[in-house]
Amino acid sequence: MALKRISFQSIPVQDQDRALAFWRDVMGMEVQVDAPYEEGWRWIFLAIPGSDSRITFAKADQIVAKEGVPVLALVSEDVDADCARWRDAGVTVEGGPGDAPWMEGVRWALIRDSEGNLVFVESWKG
Repeated sequence: MALKRISFQSIPVQDQDRALAFWRDVMGMEVQVDAPYEEGWRWIFLAIPGSDSRITFAKADQIVAKEGVPVLALVSEDVDADCARWRDAGVTVEGGPGDAPWMEGVRWALIRDSEGNLVFVESWKG
C-alpha cells in the first residue's frame, strides 16, 4: 500500500485560543503552524511530539460532530496515568479508563476537550 499516515485531523472549535491552550498545555502537543488564515481565524497545526500525527482546528459550524461519537482517537502510553493527570488539570473524563471489551490488552477512556468534543484515548498492553 502506498499510504503512509494521516496528515491531519480537523476538530471543531469555537475558540481557537482556548483550544490551543488545551491541546498544547494540557495534552502536550507542539505547535507547528500558527498563521493568519481567514478574517478572524488562524491556520493552526499541532503535532504529537515525535510523531507525524497532527490536528488542526476547524470552525465548529463547518463540521458536524455527532454527540457520542469521538472527533479524534489517540494512543497513549498509559491511559490510566494520563486520565489521572488530565483530571487534575480539570479535564472531564466521560468514560473509563477501563479494559476494552472489544480487544484483550487494550485500556480506553473518553475525555472532553476544551470545546466539548469527545476524544477517544487507548493504550495497548504489551
